[in-house]
Amino acid sequence: MRRSGAAGLDPEQARKIAEECYGGVLAYCKRHAPAGHEPADLAQETFLRFVRAGSYQERGKPIAYLLRTARNVCIDASRKRRLETVPLDVDPPAEEWNESGVDLDEALANLPDELREAVELRYGLGLGVSEMAHALAISRFSVRRRIRAALKLLEEDLKDGGPRTKT
Repeated sequence: MRRSGAAGLDPEQARKIAEECYGGVLAYCKRHAPAGHEPADLAQETFLRFVRAGSYQERGKPIAYLLRTARNVCIDASRKRRLETVPLDVDPPAEEWNESGVDLDEALANLPDELREAVELRYGLGLGVSEMAHALAISRFSVRRRIRAALKLLEEDLKDGGPRTKT
């Protein structure tokens, strides 16, 4: 009986999932690695937990499960430290939308952590609402609410030009 630590997955399936999802997990870890921690180490810890947990069941995209694990790894690594973020490589949809000249990275940095994370997962990694809900361990309703709130705050910052203070 060939099995990895992940329930129902043989080593080849686990390797395939790791190859397909490593880039997304590493990108997440780069954005959420606390100071003094290497994102690649946190990504590796994520995959070690995936293999050792034995609780993975194929439902939806494996990236959602792995990002939830990566989130927990980053939280564990930063228990008493504030997470440092890396700017997203996302351009505003149109020049006229950003009339104020406020930088998108600055506007994203001004978002509360939970809203910035929702934007990153949705638009940076392309997850759907269900995958985001699974990754964040919240309801789909809460995911939609966070996305709407984040987009509203980003729009205000980019149109009005007055950087908000982070709440």
